[in-house]
Amino acid sequence: QPPLVIDLLTPGALVVCVTPIDASAPKGRLIVPQVQALRELVENHHPALVVQHTELSAGLKLLSAPPDLVITDSQVVREVATILPESVPLTTFSILFARLKGDLNILLDGARAIDALPPGAKVLIAEACSHHAQEDDIARVKLPKMLQKHTGREFEFTWTSGHDFPAELESYALVIMCGGCMLNPGEMRRRLRLCAAAGVAATNFGLAISQTQGILERVTRVFAGGEGNH
Repeated sequence: QPPLVIDLLTPGALVVCVTPIDASAPKGRLIVPQVQALRELVENHHPALVVQHTELSAGLKLLSAPPDLVITDSQVVREVATILPESVPLTTFSILFARLKGDLNILLDGARAIDALPPGAKVLIAEACSHHAQEDDIARVKLPKMLQKHTGREFEFTWTSGHDFPAELESYALVIMCGGCMLNPGEMRRRLRLCAAAGVAATNFGLAISQTQGILERVTRVFAGGEGNH
């Protein structure tokens, strides 16, 4: 299996992982993308500092030099970007999974298409796992608000979860998928092929959020050396 993050790092590089704990976080554990990234870093002898975004400034002061990479949960990417010097490489767990499971270049184009969505456009938000929606649910509450605030337009949203994914996509202007930590690469790429066949732009949560926060180029700069896709 291709690496999630270590191919972006030099030997022994230090990584800071920002993992906020809110109402949607599972009790007693971190979410799969965070666990997978940490396991890969530790297994390959990369020191990692794990903090919530509220402790990021204090955590950085504990280091003798700036970190070689910061990986954050997408929901606090703007706050993290504000704290970090521009010279510190930054990305999100969801964007790393866009590269691992799908096609980062296609999903990047989909994120950039958000600004061109017309008023009333139909947007499909597709989660790969089923769960009870929280009051601040990222897919059903936060993401729609971010999209509409960023563009200044109202959209028509539809949601799917688990294995549900419509075969007919022509009526949608945009499909936003989750990071896909519960899907294998074959299924994620099948969904991307369906979107492409229907002529529908596709992206994922992390890329869409970064676009609405005005920092998409910064959080994808780490891939500029040709590592956009495995």
